[in-house]
Amino acid sequence: MALTREDFVMQSVQDYLKEQLFTVRGNPEDKVQITDAWQGEKFETPLAKNVVASGYNFDDGGKAAEMGSDLMVRLYTVEFFIFGMSATWGRNLAQGIKFSLENDGIIPIVDITDAARPPTGEVLVLDSVTAAREPISDPPEWQRYLWITTARVEDTYHARVP
Repeated sequence: MALTREDFVMQSVQDYLKEQLFTVRGNPEDKVQITDAWQGEKFETPLAKNVVASGYNFDDGGKAAEMGSDLMVRLYTVEFFIFGMSATWGRNLAQGIKFSLENDGIIPIVDITDAARPPTGEVLVLDSVTAAREPISDPPEWQRYLWITTARVEDTYHARVP
């Protein structure tokens, strides 16, 4: 099975998120669960851990970066759904993701074909990032402290198929 550019982007975002939340910001792994993608699943109540689930939107369509070249620019929207065990946990995780992205301004693309995940030298460049609490009328307990951090990142890459 051939890997797509989106496979590299999604895994790079996941790796970046884990590094920022656990290593850089020191969140305890026994209190925070990172899932690959949120599929609308329901979580146990009360939450055993805070949950951070990523959602990806690849429908920007991309555009040619220069005439006569396979160089493309694509804008990805990545949403991080944060289900907090408390208002403080939800807010801190959402804002921690936002400030990590603002501070770094980039997410390194990693080589997912190598178990060591070395950087490829390519990066996703931050366009914008926001974090907001998502109020839900009469939510189930697991959705009571829901935050969404939304990042728009630009990817410049060669569209050629290897």
